[in-house]
Amino acid sequence: MRLLKTILACLAAASLLAACGSGDKVQFRHVVSFGDSVSDAGTYKVGTIAALGGGQFTVNGPTAKTWTQILSDLVHQREPGWPRQCAAQTGMLPNNGATGAPVTDFPNCFNYAQGSSRVSSSGTGPNGVGLQAYGVSNLGFMADSLLEQMNRHLARVGGSYSDADLVTVNAGGNDVFMQLNAVGAAAAGGQVAAGAAQIAGWSPSVIAEVSAGGPQAVLAASTAAVVGMGQAGAELAGYIKTLIVAKGAKYVLVRNLGDLNVTPYGRALDPATQGLITAAVEAFNGQLQAGLAGTPGVQIYDDYALTRAIAANPAAYGYSNAENASCGTNAFGGPPIGPTIVCNASNLIAGDTSKYAYSDDVHPTPFAHLKTAETALELMKSIGWQ
Repeated sequence: MRLLKTILACLAAASLLAACGSGDKVQFRHVVSFGDSVSDAGTYKVGTIAALGGGQFTVNGPTAKTWTQILSDLVHQREPGWPRQCAAQTGMLPNNGATGAPVTDFPNCFNYAQGSSRVSSSGTGPNGVGLQAYGVSNLGFMADSLLEQMNRHLARVGGSYSDADLVTVNAGGNDVFMQLNAVGAAAAGGQVAAGAAQIAGWSPSVIAEVSAGGPQAVLAASTAAVVGMGQAGAELAGYIKTLIVAKGAKYVLVRNLGDLNVTPYGRALDPATQGLITAAVEAFNGQLQAGLAGTPGVQIYDDYALTRAIAANPAAYGYSNAENASCGTNAFGGPPIGPTIVCNASNLIAGDTSKYAYSDDVHPTPFAHLKTAETALELMKSIGWQ
């Protein structure tokens, strides 16, 4: 309990809220969520994915929920009959033999998060349909950017938020993965390196430099990756201010990017790559926080600090394992990034994984989503939102 209070104090200290409120419980109307796979409520629960018992980036099952869905349940728990938070849009546009489904909008659903989404519309994340233009065969996730998600919500609700809306935002993971992909391609140079650099969003001069390949290309790519992540953090802060707060939202919970080096994915990397990830993630989080400084109604959920604390002492936070993936081999292989979309009880590894932190190499388990939602609720209580 002392450790939980300590981390909540750290989270509250990172608050950008101008005034904490009166302490009365806010009667939220909707929980509106923007983000990537960590918040995705079932965008791709269609076609082959649904047939394989999947649809969310966790251990799928009848009661599987992401942290935003659980948080929505928690803030509405005294209101019988309040509907579960659901995906605002579903669909999948594959080219690899899997069957997809047409894009369908759901007007009464307010979770816009989509797996493979990045901050801006300048590029897509892993398995995003946008990569197919570069000759990449993948699952064809729509991967609408955070910018597109926010604009879609404003168009749906008439351009403004209710002062009783709770808004959650999280992104940045897919931006890191695409930056790392471009760094990895830089040494060989050529068209592949140039294409990866373009997807990462690098400048024409850097693209030309990495096209040449070699050690200098890797150095230029590494620098561009960190700069690019800082730009993404600043860009997301700008979207939050102009497309959420300026449009009337008074309660905005922004979850920064956790430490990817403590995930199973990060633990398997070499020290140099881990160092690059640290620089990239800290650049993103730093610019995100700096860009939101002084913005009323915005609260930072410091997932970077929390994931590091959990990695240092999992048992103190209720976890039995924070190093390994709980999902085993499934129809898409596994457990590298992505296969968790079809992970379910039938393809878990042997043993009790109910309190594991990670489902695959980066995505949370249902237990981790529950713990995240509970911590978010406690943070909201500490600042007078609940």
